[in-house]
Amino acid sequence: MIRNTIKTVREATFCIELPNQAQQGMPTPTGTGFFVSPDGWFVTAAHVITKNGTVNGEQRDDIDKAWLMKEPSSSGFSSMCQFITLEHVLSGYDFALLKVGFEKNSNKDWLKGRSGFPYINISPRKLEMGEPVYSFGYPLSTGQAQKGKGVIIGSTQLSPRLTSAIVSSDLDKTQMVMTGSDPKHYVLDKALNYGNSGGPIIATETGRVHAFCSRFQPVFIPQHHLKNQDGTIPHVMIPSSYGIVSSLNNEPILKLLRSLGVPLSDD
Repeated sequence: MIRNTIKTVREATFCIELPNQAQQGMPTPTGTGFFVSPDGWFVTAAHVITKNGTVNGEQRDDIDKAWLMKEPSSSGFSSMCQFITLEHVLSGYDFALLKVGFEKNSNKDWLKGRSGFPYINISPRKLEMGEPVYSFGYPLSTGQAQKGKGVIIGSTQLSPRLTSAIVSSDLDKTQMVMTGSDPKHYVLDKALNYGNSGGPIIATETGRVHAFCSRFQPVFIPQHHLKNQDGTIPHVMIPSSYGIVSSLNNEPILKLLRSLGVPLSDD
């Protein structure tokens, strides 16, 4: 049941905000990420922290100015984190690992009384086709900045969203030559939107995280009823019909996580 695990997932998942020069340098939402250990290891998609938003793009040099934000809680406080560093990137797997300093953030109201960050347990188990999963993240979130008298006022609007799905396939697409070392992906039968990138993909039955949102799969649908006189059939692109998610079961990712002491579950 999603309701049995979503509280933990929500506590550990944040919107990533990075400086936006088009908005006077104010932090604006760029994607989603989640804690995987109490001492501050934080997973997101590599393309979330590149300058051009692509997996192989140049990495941003202003990660230390990032904010991790989430919607206000029932107490009225918004959970947030600063003091973030980029530690590891595996661009071939669209995987980035940030480190958030707990001691430097421990004075924030939402962390008072805690000895570590809330986090989601990673499972290296391979998901099965047809297995129910869900994602949580911050798609459609926006930020803006306005100039006042001598000051710049920035604001963001976060859109927390849960999406339930099943594993539609454990294979993105075939290639001429395929090997066991090729990056592992899952295809979900639900669309994920901009801003979901880097967010966790959770097994509904266990609450463990198995993957993270990486990209979308546009589909071109032929419109036979609009056939031109010369017989040409136009196609309409559906921007996101399926969600493509990167598996945490990729061996280079698991090797890195184990070397850093990140907790891995046995299921």
